[in-house]
Amino acid sequence: MRRKLVLSLSLAVALGTAACQDQKTEPTTPAELGQSSRSLNRAPLKLPASVRMSDQYFTDMARRAVTPTACPASTPVVDWYLDKVFDVINNEPDIFFQLYDNWADLVPTYEALIFQTAAMPQYFGYNGEYNQRMTKTERDVKRFWDINSADIQVVAMHGPVLLNEARVVPTYKSDIFLGLDNATAVLWASQDRAGLLASQRFNGGNHPFFSFNAFALSAPELGLPDKIVMGDGILEGYKAVGYDDVALPAVFAHEFGHHIQYERGYIDEPVPGAPAANAAEQTRYTELMADAFSAYYLTHKRGGTMNKKRVEQFLQVFFQIGDCSFESSGHHGTPAQRMRAAQYGFKIADEAQKQGHILTAAQFHAGFVTVYPSLVAP
Repeated sequence: MRRKLVLSLSLAVALGTAACQDQKTEPTTPAELGQSSRSLNRAPLKLPASVRMSDQYFTDMARRAVTPTACPASTPVVDWYLDKVFDVINNEPDIFFQLYDNWADLVPTYEALIFQTAAMPQYFGYNGEYNQRMTKTERDVKRFWDINSADIQVVAMHGPVLLNEARVVPTYKSDIFLGLDNATAVLWASQDRAGLLASQRFNGGNHPFFSFNAFALSAPELGLPDKIVMGDGILEGYKAVGYDDVALPAVFAHEFGHHIQYERGYIDEPVPGAPAANAAEQTRYTELMADAFSAYYLTHKRGGTMNKKRVEQFLQVFFQIGDCSFESSGHHGTPAQRMRAAQYGFKIADEAQKQGHILTAAQFHAGFVTVYPSLVAP
């Protein structure tokens, strides 16, 4: 079982539905692959169509269209991520491709998606350095919005789970992931552990290749609780490029915006101005709405109380992870469109500063629906 190399670039932190802004790097020559010329050809996984999962960074973003606005080829966090991954490819190709062929880079995502719950011990960051901030952010965001959010569980994904064969084997065997037979699952789990232990660069799994992602999940039909999953790697990446103060609440607030959509049914509503929208347009609509929800919370004086200029600086980097794939079902909107959505959230928060009023989710949504066509206009 092989697949194309999709270097997962999240959200950062997260900002999306059905699929997200992925940067896809497909080396085609031995030089581009460092010391290895092994083929990369692995089909993407698909969850059941009824499952609501935002900000998956595993989609095919190969097709790129002419864009109506500038779409940067890279940003500091993208460069940081690719440097980390290609350092392993160039120096430890056999280890990298063994893990890659085993889909080990997605094991932490699916282990968190399928098995992790808030009742289990959770830590955030490679060494738990974000634990207190995550607790505060979850509490503050849930208090800010008026939806029923007590059942939304916040869990983490960690690369070092690959060292724990007792957790990896059930993940491989799950039909939600690969559905492997027991013997193959045991073999692959053993290979994953051996590869991480042998690697000098994967740092025992604390590496963005395994956890550079964040997403929101609603899949009651699979017997899973509603979740927001936060990856260590995405937080580490934004810390490395100078946005440690903003990234965690911004990523979380965006993902929570998707849960507002799930709770209120906004996820499937007709797109304003495009009632017969295709999958790409539908996703762009929900992503831009989540961007606006996030920006409103982050800068509201009864919400995140963050400096607007600082949030805007972060979002410029966050939004420019690069999504110009207008035909992709995971299209999030161009960087310029996403910034317009955020600026709408800023504006509404600014108007509330004197009286300190918080709009209900329904009120904010109604306003967003009205302005949406102007946000995506050329």
